[in-house]
Amino acid sequence: MEKETDEYCEKIFMTLAIIGKTRFNKLHQKLLELNAKMSKPTLIEHLNHLIEKEIIQRNQEDKQRVSYELNWKRLKQLRKFKETNQIAIDQVRYEKKFKSMNLYQRTAFTTAMLAIGELFYLELIILNTLEPENKLQNYYSYTLIRKLFNIYATWLLDSCKESKENSQKILRLIDKNIKAFREPFFETVPEAT
Repeated sequence: MEKETDEYCEKIFMTLAIIGKTRFNKLHQKLLELNAKMSKPTLIEHLNHLIEKEIIQRNQEDKQRVSYELNWKRLKQLRKFKETNQIAIDQVRYEKKFKSMNLYQRTAFTTAMLAIGELFYLELIILNTLEPENKLQNYYSYTLIRKLFNIYATWLLDSCKESKENSQKILRLIDKNIKAFREPFFETVPEAT
């Protein structure tokens, strides 16, 4: 895999998207906490690559203080996602809040987040055609969006593991949501009697 989209770059990108502007040592520590094992020289190499590609911004506040953050000016789609879907990022930080919702709320929220994530993906595919020079930025934006939205599916699946009854309720709720999305667009053929 090319360095542009390698696993280390993705992990650095994802971590900065979640924790925001941070200094080098804190970023390295957070990556280790998230099981992204990489040495400091490896982190420097990949940070420099992402800075060169204008995905990450390096801020020198004074001689001793340097911080890193996502380059929101270059990540147009991600900025749009951040503005319109701040709740998704907040939910990742507050897993307990999601899990305190009742099963209906969790299923409805997950369904909505997965649908929004797929619509963002469609936008990014179209933008890749219109703006091929932003393909790398769109790739990273999509990677983050997909991972953030798919975490709800993971949490919902945890609810299925709690009991067979939960699994059956969730399936019924998902079927109901599919039907609600589908009905306005597809006529239901009456069954023959």
